[in-house]
Amino acid sequence: MTRVTSKFGYILLISCVLWTSMITVLHIWRNQEHGNDSMFRVGFVPITCHLLCPVAARELAGTKMAFKPVKFSAWPEMCEALRSGELDFAFILAPLAILLKEQGIDLKLVLLGHRNGTGIVVKKDGGIRSIKELKGKKIAIPIRYSNQHLTLLTLLNEAGLAEGDIRSYEMPPPDMPSALAIGAIDAYIVGEPYVAQSELADTGKVLYLMKDVRPGFISSVLVVRQEVFETRREDVKKLIQAFYEASKWIDKHRAEAASIGAKAYGLPESLITHVLMDSIDRVTYDNILPVASELDAMQNKMFAYGLLQKTINMQELVDVSWKD
Repeated sequence: MTRVTSKFGYILLISCVLWTSMITVLHIWRNQEHGNDSMFRVGFVPITCHLLCPVAARELAGTKMAFKPVKFSAWPEMCEALRSGELDFAFILAPLAILLKEQGIDLKLVLLGHRNGTGIVVKKDGGIRSIKELKGKKIAIPIRYSNQHLTLLTLLNEAGLAEGDIRSYEMPPPDMPSALAIGAIDAYIVGEPYVAQSELADTGKVLYLMKDVRPGFISSVLVVRQEVFETRREDVKKLIQAFYEASKWIDKHRAEAASIGAKAYGLPESLITHVLMDSIDRVTYDNILPVASELDAMQNKMFAYGLLQKTINMQELVDVSWKD
């Protein structure tokens, strides 16, 4: 009986050691995979409006300010990650940020991604030369809750057309150039670099760049969950300031920024370089402090087009106190 008990005790001891070792290995793996629990997790998608993310990540790598960039390919998944608390920060479409706030998600909108950097692309041989000629055409938009969609509706209205005069389809931006090339759609409105992708492939032509028809166009913004903003205020302020400094660096080092973006996005460097260096105002990274009145005008359009149930006090969403 003693021998059996001793043998059982030995097996139990070995099992405990193995279990402890396995937990330790898993813990090490988790830290390597996800970073330190105190490290901010920042969501982004591969568009130039989110270039601040990979540029700042490279600049802060190995420092106490390092953060974990988390790449998404679709907006709903990013919204859910932000809603559930899996993300601390996110570069997200401005109307989506307004919608989430209207739905009761506590956020602070602290920075713009950039200005301009969006265009309308049409089939090269489609004969479309104006907004009016989009009537009856199939047009891709990133998502209903995007300033691209709002601006398209406004341009249609100015041309005497209604939303029902076109057929719009929500489509992930990376899919738009190929959909245009095979004739699945007639046109699309999107942020860079997916305007330039069809342009360089010679399968589409730029109908309008926003810099020409809506100078100062806002696409994405940087938001932070209010809980994080309040509980880690000093760290949050330092990270936002790092993103702000990254915008100034991009403006002075566009070729190098294109290289960083291409690696982070898995896209050709020549594509990002074309976007950043084709003309200095095609994409601009100055003047990216959010202005409540600009975003208020955007939410008024959302309400008018039935995309909001109620408007919010924009002063409760926009916060630039980090700059003090």
